Amino acid sequence: MGESPAFPVVLVIRSESLRDRVAAALEAAGVSAEVELSPSYLSAMGWLTQQRAAVVVGPVSAMTGMVGSTARALRKLSPGMRLVAVADDDERAEASAAASAGFDRCVYEPADAGALVEAIGLEAKRREAGDSAQSHRSQEDARVSAADNAMKMETAQTASRGPMPDLLQQGFDEQAPAEVSGAVGDVDLAEAIMRQDGSLIPLAMRLLREQSGLIDASFTPLGDATGNARFAVDVSFEGTNFGTLTSDQGDVQALGSWSAWLARWAALERRQNEFYAMAMHDKLTGTWNRRYFELFMERVLQHATAGRQQVTLLVFDIDNFKQYNDNFGHPAGDEILKSTAALIQSLVRDHDVVARIGGDEFAVIFWDKGEPRHLGSQHPNNVIGIAKRFQKAICEHKFPKLGEEAVGRLTVSGGLAGFPWDGRTPEELLARADANAMRSKQQGKNAICFGPGAAPTAAHD
Repeated sequence: MGESPAFPVVLVIRSESLRDRVAAALEAAGVSAEVELSPSYLSAMGWLTQQRAAVVVGPVSAMTGMVGSTARALRKLSPGMRLVAVADDDERAEASAAASAGFDRCVYEPADAGALVEAIGLEAKRREAGDSAQSHRSQEDARVSAADNAMKMETAQTASRGPMPDLLQQGFDEQAPAEVSGAVGDVDLAEAIMRQDGSLIPLAMRLLREQSGLIDASFTPLGDATGNARFAVDVSFEGTNFGTLTSDQGDVQALGSWSAWLARWAALERRQNEFYAMAMHDKLTGTWNRRYFELFMERVLQHATAGRQQVTLLVFDIDNFKQYNDNFGHPAGDEILKSTAALIQSLVRDHDVVARIGGDEFAVIFWDKGEPRHLGSQHPNNVIGIAKRFQKAICEHKFPKLGEEAVGRLTVSGGLAGFPWDGRTPEELLARADANAMRSKQQGKNAICFGPGAAPTAAHD
């Protein structure tokens, strides 16, 4: 990771005029920030693998229909970064999609300087002579406290939902939590944690009511309104607040004791989920790992069989990867792997699965989570289009540790295999995709082959 600059960086996408307006607005507001320009969101992701930015500002039109995956990829690269989308009045639908996907603010054109500064959210350096150092420290303390509380809230909400958004569910039909008949005990709570089906808190509340006599006791997740209950106690453990326990019966002391008991079960569930997520992720690139890939392939093919849907598997690796490690060192190799992962994640849909399954080998599972596909579906063509855009992005990407002369030298070769035509099991699909990837290598590299006897799809057709 590069050295952090003296001032926060605002990274503006594509538009030089927007970059100049942002710089002028920040200067007028007394904000010390470096404003840099990136030619695309893809290039910004590569930049962010090496350096840090406080804010990314860009037009929704530059996301070319990939709003969700763009927001997700940016968040993975820098979770605390602020995302600001700029839209014309006729792009309100795209702006709404950006907000739903994770952008913090949307500014509509023509945006004045005040709107831009407010959206970017960096604290202005007041120029009035009467401002004191203590006032500045108080404002900064409040800002840090608010940010810390927001982070804790997000952590607790994520923990209450499970290890990661969707995890193995990834958009499949939700399964109802397991039903438990008879009296509930600690064994049932432990099993709920291991199942990871969201049944822990309901079961714990059932046990609490049965054993405490607080028959009206209820749990309110963090951020939700608690109503007008007579007693309310935070459910918190080791600095994390999971929600609020409320009741009109008993007293605060009794409710507090049960709150402490409930908080420890919630914390145990969160810790279990964190361990599970760590076991399923590749630490270097942030993608899923081979373990998750194999589990998900089993699940998605069951889903596709039941719904008569298509699944496409893309397998690719980086051409001549060893020579980059040998010539430029392992830090350069790590940069290539992280940037490659960020680029492919920015192009796929939110529910598609990207996994690193070997040293420089990646796999992408493209699947449809909507209604069963009819004859003439666009699924295969859409996947081929994504593969072409990915090849082009890799060819054009700048890798700082490889030097300027390396631009355009890095390429990928891969293979596509489709369910049900190329295989009906994970092993069959992976074998066919690997065989097509090998054919790409044999035909000169920088290609993605698909289907028996198909010609490779070059990056620059």
